[in-house]
Amino acid sequence: MKMSLHCFANLIPIMILAFFSNSGLINATEVGKRTDALEASAWNESKWISAVDASVVKGHNNGRAADGASWFVSTVRNEQKIVSAKWMTAGLGVYQLYVNGKPVGREFLKPGFTHYAKTKRSFTYDITDIIRTKPNAENMLSVQVTPGWWGDKIITPGGHDGMIGKKCAFRGVLELAFSDGSKKRYGTDLKNWKAGIAGPVKHAGIFDGEEYDAREPMGYECVDELSIPEENTEFSGDILPSDGAEVYLRTDLALAPVRAYAWKNIEGAKENEFGKVIITREFTSGTEMTVSPGETLVVDFGQNCAGVPSFVFKAAEGTVLTCLPAELLNDGNGAKIRGMDGPEGSCHRENLRIPHTGIRLDYTFAAGNNYVTYYPHCTFFGYRYVAITATGNVAIKSLKSIPVTSITKELETGIITTGNNLVNKLISNTYWGQLSNYLSIPTDCPQRDERLGWTADTQVFAETGTFFANTMKFFHKWMRDMRDTQNSLGGFPGVAPLAQYGDEKMRLGWADAGIIVPWTVWKQFGDTQIIEENWNAMNLFMNHINDTKYNHETLCSENGNYQWADWLSYEPLESCSGLAFSPQGPLPDAISYWNYLSASYWVIDAFMMRDMAAATGRDAGKYQQMADSAKAYIKENFLNEDGTFKTAILNTMQTPALFALKNQLVEGEAKSKMIDRLRENFAQHDLCLQTGFLGTSILMATLTENGMEDIAYELLFQRKNPSWLYSVDNGATTIWERWNSYMIDKGMGPRGMNSFNHYAYGCVCEWIWETVAGIAADPVTPGFKHIIMKPIPDKRLGHVTAKYRSAAGLIKSAWKYEGDTWIWKFTIPKGVTATVTLPGEIKSKNYGSGTYKVTK
Repeated sequence: MKMSLHCFANLIPIMILAFFSNSGLINATEVGKRTDALEASAWNESKWISAVDASVVKGHNNGRAADGASWFVSTVRNEQKIVSAKWMTAGLGVYQLYVNGKPVGREFLKPGFTHYAKTKRSFTYDITDIIRTKPNAENMLSVQVTPGWWGDKIITPGGHDGMIGKKCAFRGVLELAFSDGSKKRYGTDLKNWKAGIAGPVKHAGIFDGEEYDAREPMGYECVDELSIPEENTEFSGDILPSDGAEVYLRTDLALAPVRAYAWKNIEGAKENEFGKVIITREFTSGTEMTVSPGETLVVDFGQNCAGVPSFVFKAAEGTVLTCLPAELLNDGNGAKIRGMDGPEGSCHRENLRIPHTGIRLDYTFAAGNNYVTYYPHCTFFGYRYVAITATGNVAIKSLKSIPVTSITKELETGIITTGNNLVNKLISNTYWGQLSNYLSIPTDCPQRDERLGWTADTQVFAETGTFFANTMKFFHKWMRDMRDTQNSLGGFPGVAPLAQYGDEKMRLGWADAGIIVPWTVWKQFGDTQIIEENWNAMNLFMNHINDTKYNHETLCSENGNYQWADWLSYEPLESCSGLAFSPQGPLPDAISYWNYLSASYWVIDAFMMRDMAAATGRDAGKYQQMADSAKAYIKENFLNEDGTFKTAILNTMQTPALFALKNQLVEGEAKSKMIDRLRENFAQHDLCLQTGFLGTSILMATLTENGMEDIAYELLFQRKNPSWLYSVDNGATTIWERWNSYMIDKGMGPRGMNSFNHYAYGCVCEWIWETVAGIAADPVTPGFKHIIMKPIPDKRLGHVTAKYRSAAGLIKSAWKYEGDTWIWKFTIPKGVTATVTLPGEIKSKNYGSGTYKVTK
């Protein structure tokens, strides 16, 4: 059987990092260290300034941002010898700072994504080491600002005239400390600053990509072309120091090509098939890549990620190189019935939704015979492949894919491996999905024209993510975005911060992130500050759902008479597929299902609030009573005494039973019968899950807690569609949005909404950490001061090794089988205790700190 190029590439190891030289990978001259912000009153000594000649988008304009980069430049003469210099900065748009022509700071894509009207994040740098300190010396401060997260489509709803943010702007305060002990501040103003559209970045946006003309001088090199700025009054919200969720380039994870080839013509094209590319040459390790007019160079980095391509290349002046990122290759002779948009071996771009108008790089070469280094500074992409074309001959000495993420190496906390390569790949896919989507906010995906903070995706993965990285400050920042986007009634949104869409409130499972995320951060890190910061917002939400019983119809004015519910499940009443609707609107059974699910979250939220109230010295009784009332409400309105659902179709589904078991709504014989029905349901589906975003988030733990760990393991090892390993078998290097985003035998899933880097289903790793490895936090003693260690092994895994740098110290758990003997070695950090339950046993034993070995 002939294997497609897409499938073949997936068989190549992903961590080959030595294909080309590291030279010129990332500009090594960046200087300036982050430091504490000046007091907030210092902003009063400055203004927001914009360039008079900055263009403003009118009409719809295909959603593209305004052309050009805004530059701001000022020269400061030292009145005395300088002993210290701090620069506090903020931008409306993505900005880069320069002092005397040198880039300042490691942070990428400043200031990050926040509510456009309410909050902007500031970055303050100690620039003492890079300024000229002598008396009368001059220092040039300059800034480039492009429309990202401000003047582009990502925050602008459809139908809006122009963009929400009209002009890019900058605001800053320089504080100089002199040798005589005095200080002076220099704020942005209309007198001492110049501004204008200038520089090599001719166009940039989060969705648009970047157009760069290297023939143009940097803005600080053409100050004479700039003019007096104008005051910008568009933003009147809070400017807060950035303290979490900053974005960085992970050069330590730089990806080199695992395959690269040039193609020119096509063979085998048919009426409904694009055919197959004719490869003219392959490039092997250590060789320079070239591309000529009429050719397309395809480069496979072996790993899907959020990132930017970093080039070391050369070409004649005026040559334009175009780089188009993609998540997969077309295959199957480019058959349209397989959803392909081009010939086999070419890059597929249709699932990006704006393949012809955005998500691209265009680089124009300047004069010179030397190799030059370039990577985009004003955008990011989600991709595994790139397709490169050029108007002239281009020689590429080095090409790397540099991951972009808010998860720095220093923040990474956990490593877990097993004896099963497919499960290890699933874990790797989850890790890369988190890196890709924890990017200023918890995005849904990094590649298409979306990249939004969907709140259900966030809450279902939140606990999983805490094992791979310290996400505490990340979520402090994001919960501010949630509060900014909450309505006056207490309703939390489907997307935070406010963006182009997704602002519907009180969508079950989405709105509840406002409770679930703080509770998770508190439980995992022992962090009560996140409770304090969000208490009023959480209490307002809880009062709202308590007053309305989270009833869909009561809340129609907020939820728009729609629920995402168990999104992308394979079950009846699934919303995306339209099964929950008739032409007249939601089906009565769907409304019943939604009300049951929302009431289930009402229970979950109330118990979490009880825990958080007790942890901060508040009245926990209110929420215990609320949880009891919610449970009674569900039993009365949705369940029969025998444990069946009053809405008959729910008895044919997995997710309703899982929520009933999780919330302990049935007991005795009724519970036994529900478990029997659930087992039968899995058997009817050939031991495959049918759950979507919400059901999957509680699936594995609920099965395990209710004596069905055998089914949980069958689901883990399952390779049929739908399953986690199905995507692995079909070439996944990150978690997919859909269980069937791509199928070797059938091709693409639905292209209108189909991402190959969508981390929500990676929540299975929470169960792998907590149940397979046996490392779980105890809500009674949060932050892993007390550990629940109850590993449940399976011989098919062979062995497990887990190391987790928890808030309380390094926890280790490693087990293996030798014949029929199970050998477990675990380490409890100093000052920590653990309740240990061995496999197959009910009684537990308490352990203090130390390393232990158990055989069974």
